[in-house]
Amino acid sequence: MDILNLTQPVSEKEVREMHIINQENIPEVGGLPEIKDFGDRVSWSANIFVYKYEDVIKAFVLCMREGMPYKSPNYEYISNEYKKFLYVDRIAVQEKFRRQGIAEEIYLTVINEGKRNNLDILCEVNTKPSNEPSLTFHQKMGFEEIGTNDFEKNSVVYLRRPFSKK
Repeated sequence: MDILNLTQPVSEKEVREMHIINQENIPEVGGLPEIKDFGDRVSWSANIFVYKYEDVIKAFVLCMREGMPYKSPNYEYISNEYKKFLYVDRIAVQEKFRRQGIAEEIYLTVINEGKRNNLDILCEVNTKPSNEPSLTFHQKMGFEEIGTNDFEKNSVVYLRRPFSKK
């Protein structure tokens, strides 16, 4: 299975393919009805790892570095706590490609990117509503809890995978 690292600028076709997958993965990932908003996230991403099948993206992860103009309270929390990091903004896999190890392969690629650059991998997962599969997955991948936050519509746990962890 080949995981590719897309380079900026990402093509309109690739943005559309990822946007469709993103919207199919609501509520596990935040919805972005406007493709322009999704395109902004893509443009702020330092790394975009994708799995393609028959030359069409079937899974992706968007990873941001520090200093982006992203106004997410979760990104802001992480930015306030860490000076350097690789932030997983979202990972999404097309439904018929789930449970095939693709997310794990993509995450291993992200972890290796963090190790190469001495960057901790940081993210958040919903605890209300609970996203148990994601919490279990992140625990399996070596993430540890570093904080929590309660918002009006949801609650999250912040997770960290140190670059130095084996």
